[in-house]
Amino acid sequence: MEKESYISNLKFPLLILLVSISLIFSINSKASASSFNEYYQKVNDHVAYIQTNNSLPDKGSFFLRRIVSKTDYAYWTSFRIPGDSGTLRYFDSENNLVQLPLVDGTLPQGRILFLSTDRYNYIIGQPYTYRDLGTGTKEALSSQPIHLRKDGDGWVATFRYNLSSGVHGILWGAGSSSELIDFNDEDQLRMWSTYDLDRNARLLYDGYHYKSPSTYYPSTPNSYWRIPSDYLTNSLVGSGGSLASEIIGRSLLMVAQKNINNEGFLPTLPRSNWLFGDYGIDGGFFDTRFNGDTIETNIIAYRKFGDEVFRNYATRLADYYMEHGKNKHFLVSDPNIGEGWLVEDYSHPLGRKNHMSLNHQLQAIHSFLLLYETERKPEYLDFAQKMLNGVKITRDRWIKPDGNLEYAYMPDGTMGLIDYDYLTYNDLLNVQQSLIRIKGERDRDLDILIESKRLWMDRNNVSGYRKTSETINPS
Repeated sequence: MEKESYISNLKFPLLILLVSISLIFSINSKASASSFNEYYQKVNDHVAYIQTNNSLPDKGSFFLRRIVSKTDYAYWTSFRIPGDSGTLRYFDSENNLVQLPLVDGTLPQGRILFLSTDRYNYIIGQPYTYRDLGTGTKEALSSQPIHLRKDGDGWVATFRYNLSSGVHGILWGAGSSSELIDFNDEDQLRMWSTYDLDRNARLLYDGYHYKSPSTYYPSTPNSYWRIPSDYLTNSLVGSGGSLASEIIGRSLLMVAQKNINNEGFLPTLPRSNWLFGDYGIDGGFFDTRFNGDTIETNIIAYRKFGDEVFRNYATRLADYYMEHGKNKHFLVSDPNIGEGWLVEDYSHPLGRKNHMSLNHQLQAIHSFLLLYETERKPEYLDFAQKMLNGVKITRDRWIKPDGNLEYAYMPDGTMGLIDYDYLTYNDLLNVQQSLIRIKGERDRDLDILIESKRLWMDRNNVSGYRKTSETINPS
């Protein structure tokens, strides 16, 4: 059993001091002065790993490592945190912040850990192991506790992974000499208390994974699938508010770009039994909501950080989305409004015509309005307007007798399925706010849908929806 240890220096504590490294992937962004690269490291004849690093000079760094073994093997690795006294923080099962002084011993399991000393700050994930089930799905197996000990003028955190053929380990973290999170700030405290990378979501080498629904194949009680819309990254980039949000959000968004396929979209790799049964849509399909979410997040990241990489990925995803919209829509028209498109939610080479849901359509409109604001290309505004016209022309059909909204326009032209409690309402507000910025006026048809849905939510004690007085700022 070999113990492999790497010691970090103070200036770049996450730029690991490795030997015999082969660089296989690298992106340097002059606009943001960040460095995103990927390395392969052979530890010995049995074990190797591949690691992604993202360094933001004068801010901090992020790393993500995937460890593999050809045989049964106990892999150990350590890193050093400079500083004398320090604090351990984590959120308990009730999302309450726990703060304890750093001491020698075992760190809590099943939690994201925040380690701070008088000289440096880290956020680290748990050392989980996984088995690959295929189609972007990983089954979580086990984790060993992290051990912390005082060593001179620093602290050493040690991780252990019980590996075997077909089982890999994940190690990730972010660090900075500056404060990553202000735990005295109520907004930051609230946001970070809800971020989950242990129970319903996990961070793996190819990005953010979410708990597999039982209706997906493959799926097990402990499996996680790679979801095209990274909920955590969307929030980190969109909400921001802390240095940790920028470092981790930018890094995960860079990791996700590698998942765009050759056609130019982020596929849903597992098979949805529902979509397969109803429409013959197999795994690897295009989902308009997930891809629309990611277009939006990349545009927001480009506006915030000035990194051309995010702009390029947003426009690449948009190109595919527009082609999908042109080829797969229900055409509606009105003499006063003109032509409208109701764009199908999904596509797959072997799939049949499927429905268009209001929340998917609205998110696409919002994303393409953001693109137009950023790029000023008329084709983005034209595409958004055609989709908006589709909603306006069918406005009255979306309102149910009780005031709630229909979920979808079905392939046979009927309305069907059950709408979310408030997601569609928030989407309506987003589109309305974008239209106000771009056109200087509200859309009357959207206001009618907004009011109907709001009254239904209030009558049915639905909470958590965005209030109309709140500012919706995409940047």
